[in-house]
Amino acid sequence: MVTVPRYWMKQKRDMSPEAVAITIAGSVGLSGNDLAVGLLEKSKDCVKLLSIDGHLDFMNCNGLLALEIDDTADVIGRLWWDLWPEPSRPFVEARFRIAAQGGEAEFEADCPTAKGALRRWSVNLRPLCAASGQVVSVLCTSRDVTR
Repeated sequence: MVTVPRYWMKQKRDMSPEAVAITIAGSVGLSGNDLAVGLLEKSKDCVKLLSIDGHLDFMNCNGLLALEIDDTADVIGRLWWDLWPEPSRPFVEARFRIAAQGGEAEFEADCPTAKGALRRWSVNLRPLCAASGQVVSVLCTSRDVTR
């Protein structure tokens, strides 16, 4: 689903929401991958895109910093739950599966950074769907809530 400003919809009644969104994106000089990555990089949270089978496809720069990851090659392509401590993996994978099947999942859990600093994370998992409604990816946002 595409969300666009209401005033645009009133002015562009003959355009679909998708067409309006493309028009808005084009007006700022970004489109496609540039727009998507630009939006993901602006978040202060750790933002990850996970494949439908759970592999890490993307992590924004703030996520790499928060997790103290020096080289993306260390994490890209790995199963996301394998980045969690062994005892947490079944729980984390189960939450991922909820989102991969079209649901939404949230949880808090402890996971150390790549350099061993213990952190507590508030995690949100949301399905990303194609126009057909089929889940094609999972958006995962994590926020450090360590006290």
